[in-house]
Amino acid sequence: MKHIIILPDLGQTTSEAKVVKWLKVLGDKLSAGEPLLEVETDKATMEVEAYVGGYLRRKLAQEGDLASTMSPIAILTDTSDERFEEEGSATKPDAAGTQASSDPSAAGVPQSKPVAAVPAARARARELGIELSSVPGTGPNGLITKTDVERFAAGGRVEAPQMSGPLGDLKSLAAMAALTSASKSTIPHFYVTVDFDVTRAEAWRSSWNASHPGCRVSINDYLVRAASKALFDSPRFNVRLAEGRYVQQATAELLLVVGGEPGLVLVPLPDLHAAPLEEFVPAIRTAVNSARQNRMTTSAFKVSPLLALSNLGMFDVKQFAAIIPTGCTAILAVGSVREQLILRAGTPESVKVCTVTLSADHRVVDGVAAAKLLASMQSHLNSL
Repeated sequence: MKHIIILPDLGQTTSEAKVVKWLKVLGDKLSAGEPLLEVETDKATMEVEAYVGGYLRRKLAQEGDLASTMSPIAILTDTSDERFEEEGSATKPDAAGTQASSDPSAAGVPQSKPVAAVPAARARARELGIELSSVPGTGPNGLITKTDVERFAAGGRVEAPQMSGPLGDLKSLAAMAALTSASKSTIPHFYVTVDFDVTRAEAWRSSWNASHPGCRVSINDYLVRAASKALFDSPRFNVRLAEGRYVQQATAELLLVVGGEPGLVLVPLPDLHAAPLEEFVPAIRTAVNSARQNRMTTSAFKVSPLLALSNLGMFDVKQFAAIIPTGCTAILAVGSVREQLILRAGTPESVKVCTVTLSADHRVVDGVAAAKLLASMQSHLNSL
């Protein structure tokens, strides 16, 4: 029996992926769930798994090709020698030189090179009646952003960032530049800053770590914990704006922004607000390590986070404001924990505080909703 392997949906901001490396050769036997190939998006390099077992008989995309999500990329059969009907490739013929009969090039029809563009750029190009292939892309590997389309429509010249330098391959920096530029120019940011009292949270963390040496909790861990619980409790905040439509989301999924080489790394986290800490902490560690090594699985891209969190407290940064990542509604910018004297009933008291700035999309939420989310987060910090 023939099985068609398709490139799965890789997330709301990704419609295409570059084939980086095939992990199997023609004729190899695979089990269900075994990695088949590596693909690269503007976010990370990830493995695509075979969702059925069988023998690899045809590759419908070659290394270096751009493949569209939900399109066929490979053919498997139950036995190594059974005959099967060919499938047309969306990109190039197989390395063995065999082409599908439906391949347009077989009839002498020239094939155009796939255009790499984010979905927002494609939608904007349709609105403006612009041919995407004529727009210079400033994203990684020439990825076209919405800003590129709008600049092209206005007659502006777009200079692509340089992709090499003393740090070596700067694709992640170019990707960050493209995504943050698109976010800052299209999302109306507003900012709310509070000082969280983390005195109780720090006392709880000290006690927990003393009794759980194998599952130690960091400051970032309990802030992520409180943020996920607050998001789950804030349905008004848990709304996505996609293609002009507001979509309510039930799960509390987060996006961590962490440091990597040579730039930032985005780590999608599933809904962990109700998970026991013994599961919660290892899950965060695993997700962060996988993202930093560019080894994220397809399951990570099924997460649709609305709230992001970026922590610079370990660098003794007191306060900063962050840019909302594409696809999110807001981001929390976390500063360092510090001791501070306050007056309570006229009596000086030393407390531990942490300054947090929430950047939010004003098209989706307002200041009241933002204040309520932060108040809920403080409440969960107090009840750890």
